[in-house]
Amino acid sequence: MRSSMRQVLCLAVGCFCAVNAFAAAEPERVSFNRDMRPIMSDTCFRCHGPDKNARMAGMRLDIREEAIRPARSGRTPIVPGDPDKSEIIARIFASGAKVMPPASAHRELTEKQKDTIRRWVAEGAAYEGHWAYQPVARPAVPAADPSRTKNPIDKFIQDRLRRDGFMPATPADPRTLLRRVTLDLTGMPPTPEEMRAFLADDSTNAYEKAVDRLLASPRYAEQRTMHWLDAVRYADTSGFHGDNPIPAWPYRDYVLRAFANNKPFDEFTREQIAGDLLPNATLEHRVASAYNRLNRTSSEGGLQPKEYLAKYGADRVRTLSAVWLGSTMGCAECHDHKFDPFLTKDFYAMKAFFADIQETGLVPDRGARAWGAQVQLPSDEQQRQRDALESRLAPAHARLEEKAAAIPASDERWENDVKTRWQNGLLAWTWQHPIDARALHGATLTIYDMEPIESNYYIDGTLQTATRPGDGLVVASGANPDNETYVVTLTPGAGTWSQLGVDVVQDESLPGARYARGADRFLLSEIDVELVEPGVPPRRLTLSMATVNDAPPAAPSSNTDPSMPPLAAIDGDARTAWGIRFGEARDPFLAVRFAEPVQTTAESRMIVTLRHESDLRSASIGRFRLALSADAFAWPPVGDAGRRARSNDASGARTWASGLPEDVMKALRRPAEDRCYWAVLTCPRHSVQLARALHRFRYATPRSPLRNRFPQAATSRLAALGSLPICRLFAESPVR
Repeated sequence: MRSSMRQVLCLAVGCFCAVNAFAAAEPERVSFNRDMRPIMSDTCFRCHGPDKNARMAGMRLDIREEAIRPARSGRTPIVPGDPDKSEIIARIFASGAKVMPPASAHRELTEKQKDTIRRWVAEGAAYEGHWAYQPVARPAVPAADPSRTKNPIDKFIQDRLRRDGFMPATPADPRTLLRRVTLDLTGMPPTPEEMRAFLADDSTNAYEKAVDRLLASPRYAEQRTMHWLDAVRYADTSGFHGDNPIPAWPYRDYVLRAFANNKPFDEFTREQIAGDLLPNATLEHRVASAYNRLNRTSSEGGLQPKEYLAKYGADRVRTLSAVWLGSTMGCAECHDHKFDPFLTKDFYAMKAFFADIQETGLVPDRGARAWGAQVQLPSDEQQRQRDALESRLAPAHARLEEKAAAIPASDERWENDVKTRWQNGLLAWTWQHPIDARALHGATLTIYDMEPIESNYYIDGTLQTATRPGDGLVVASGANPDNETYVVTLTPGAGTWSQLGVDVVQDESLPGARYARGADRFLLSEIDVELVEPGVPPRRLTLSMATVNDAPPAAPSSNTDPSMPPLAAIDGDARTAWGIRFGEARDPFLAVRFAEPVQTTAESRMIVTLRHESDLRSASIGRFRLALSADAFAWPPVGDAGRRARSNDASGARTWASGLPEDVMKALRRPAEDRCYWAVLTCPRHSVQLARALHRFRYATPRSPLRNRFPQAATSRLAALGSLPICRLFAESPVR
């Protein structure tokens, strides 16, 4: 591949031509593909070509056997070797009503085109098939002046110049040569250092050495990759509907490596079209087969799945035929191809080749099923870390499962205790009313407590508009810096608190997924909490756990992206962050647990700092509320229940009448004697009954010593490793 490229580039020394008078040019034999096909496609084939519905006089000129056969009038359109007896020559040189093409076609042949047609007929009217279907033949190298040539390619150039009556231009100066070849191979001009080194090289092969250096450069691989990715319709987004991001970049890197390592083209082809089907397929083979998943996809909820499966299959046929066959089969999707030898049957036969791809018409762009089949691509170091963390977690999980299984299913006393605490509001969240809120980098924070504010939000998928008191709502406005830090001061009053809650409030006015002031998501890098008591230095509170009001990332309904886990908000690393890109009809709620209960008095102040320090610009939360919970394991409600369930408790404080996972609340609402039976009837798909959810939740109470046995650092780091790169695959499951 590179040797041929080197030969082509070396001719740059002498192949830039100037127009000069030369000896009389000898005429070149007319080529059908080069000279005749463009003329006839433009002026003849419309009425005398492959379209039988538009064909005039029953005459075809696109097939030699038809063109040399006498027509119904008795005249022969083309008589090879005898232009004077050929009807097409008589008609193109005619005048008036007999001239072809007729005036109604709005096409007119030039004198040069007419002469070309005459010469072609005189030379025997040789037809040629489509270039893509002709066998590759090595032509004989023509004779040329050896003083003007450095390789066989130069001889072809010199021969053509001689026949066309041109003289070669003088060689370009070294500075121009290096600039040309560097732009051609890398897409960028040479650096000053590269230019100085080239000009200082007096060796006879200085240019060849420069070409070798450029071919070995990563920039060369990037330039070749750019063209290939355009051909195979690569993109970082889905194309249809919301055009949301897709993690296809591992395929891009595969192509970069292929060009950088000069991978043979036959291997390059097999790995992309069927890499996952190769015997003992490697990880690289499977990534390469993601080529088959580069087509545009849609996650629009109202689409017709079979319609989009048809779109995806047709896209693959068009791409493969254009890239590998040098033909466009797209026309044959609706009718037999009018110019190439493809029938509609051929189009769908090739489409059937891809029928074993495991895919759906609606391709989710979030949750566990996002983008279809996936494969994780950990680095060696990431895999070592993951194995070590999982080995530390395994014993703790085993102890939890063993103890949970040992709890009798009829533990009615504990269930009733949880139910009583829940009904009495002991698991509820208490909304805070900040006394101060400020931003450190230019934004303006406004507290809406009793003041009315207009809100536009979704409930159950329907947009609602309301103007009501803000109830502790903090709204960011004004300047919108790339990174921002919010500092909010609370007066929680006398009490004991185990958790801090951050309720991210959606609103249609916010451009970042209705949550953020910019970007396409919010990213909360870190949360810091300080307790300020009168006469005592501020004390920073340690945060030990973070959860969200969402299903786990592995659940199909989850909006939690594994690359933005809640634990990232308390891991002390500004490079990681908790965030949400999507989430119609719900307000994300982050529950952050204190390492130990926090006692406050009426004079206590709690200062909460929310840091947005990601590389993504303006990914700052636009609206939020803060809440506190006395129970260390109070669970924030999921989805719309959170907005609807806000109510006053007996003390008059604003609370959430929640605090338990939805499954647990459903089970507790049933009479004790039929909780297990009801769980089996209503949730047959669950491998664990809802009653067992109660038992598992029991282990999440402060009374259980098991919670202290979990290696917290391991849990946090394993969650951070959840952002391993993934790549959409051709097919993970066996071929149907």
